[in-house]
Amino acid sequence: LDESVDMGPLVTSKARERVIKYIERGVEEGAKLILDGRGVRVPEYPRGYFLGPTVFVDVVPEMIIAKEEIFGPVANVIKAASLDEAIEMINKSEYGNAASIFTRSTENARKFVSSVDAGNIGVNIGIPAPVAFFPFAGRKRSFYGVLHPQIDTIDFFTDKKVVIVRP
Repeated sequence: LDESVDMGPLVTSKARERVIKYIERGVEEGAKLILDGRGVRVPEYPRGYFLGPTVFVDVVPEMIIAKEEIFGPVANVIKAASLDEAIEMINKSEYGNAASIFTRSTENARKFVSSVDAGNIGVNIGIPAPVAFFPFAGRKRSFYGVLHPQIDTIDFFTDKKVVIVRP
């Protein structure tokens, strides 16, 4: 791996095109694109399927970019009037791979962790990607099963939630 690269490419040209279609769909649906990563080029790797960070604001839960898993460098900002409303929006999603909260409130962090129906929870961390020896624990339509089952069979039948907290 090239240590000078901050963010690598998508895995295939097809994956890159799929994410670009999501970005185009977000614009069509009325989300405001405040950072567009579609123009990123890396001269040292002309055959790489690079796509830079992309950020949308004015996203509402009914938009495709909010309802589906994009699996690319796209962030959507969805406003909520309260923590309860944010939790409700997250839990209404048919997916449950991951969710994060940024807060100084221990009370809000605890409520989020215990209330959100997602397999990977982050507190003050953008993407709660567990280290390799943690189980991968997506939920709902994001569930692929626990990828690191232990010898004890009970782990397979246990509903796990990974929580990563940065103080």
